Amino acid sequence: MADYHKLAGMMAQHGEAAIFRRFDMLNLKSLLYMQAELVHLEAELHHMELGEMSAADPSKPAYPFSVYDLRECSGKVTQWTKYQEVQSKLQAYNCAVLQYFALRKAAKPDTNSVECLREWLDRPEGGDFFLKGREADMWETVEDLISLDCRQPGKDALTMLINEKLVPWYHRRWGYRSKPSPTADWYGVWQYDQEWLERVANAISTLLASLLPSISILVLYFLSKPFTRLVAILLFSVLFSLILSAVSTVRRIEVFAASTA
Repeated sequence: MADYHKLAGMMAQHGEAAIFRRFDMLNLKSLLYMQAELVHLEAELHHMELGEMSAADPSKPAYPFSVYDLRECSGKVTQWTKYQEVQSKLQAYNCAVLQYFALRKAAKPDTNSVECLREWLDRPEGGDFFLKGREADMWETVEDLISLDCRQPGKDALTMLINEKLVPWYHRRWGYRSKPSPTADWYGVWQYDQEWLERVANAISTLLASLLPSISILVLYFLSKPFTRLVAILLFSVLFSLILSAVSTVRRIEVFAASTA
């Protein structure tokens, strides 16, 4: 029977399916409300500080210089109780800001992972449409989704091409035939070994790294005109930069430095 327990188990077994909403609108609205509340509390505390400094009570002018006197002052609403209220609200606000900042830095899921999760929720051996109402639309807003898969960041373009294009293409034509034997820990998901796919990407990168210089030398050998050779060198330089960007995660400045070397 499909339920949240089965969905959680599938996400635990297949990290790329651990996709959740970021709730941008709710988080930002909550931060705005907390900020507005703190603005009013700040003004109230400042007003109390000015009022008590100019009061006739001889003990009150000592408040700016003694936390002990400030804390021991009597009254239903004192400067100290107002400060404690501000401190509590400010701590909650700071935590919320840092948490949302961390959410904004979280990796976005790739399109293939989102589609696989949606397809699993609809499949009889998967979620079997167990989500109803608004809960069934939780993964529809792609712009609001984040991935908890630690393998997401740092993927180069070639690895992403293999994962998002070649693997689904292979699965639709041949991979689905090798259906795993149903077991207690199988959730109706085909798993392709990521380490093996990365080895394939590394092998392709190595092959390109060895072929590109050799091909460029061979082509230049057969070109006799200087202008044609210059055009060929220009084209090979552009091709080198594109391949370097595709098979690695280097920064743009590093690509520029390698191209001009």
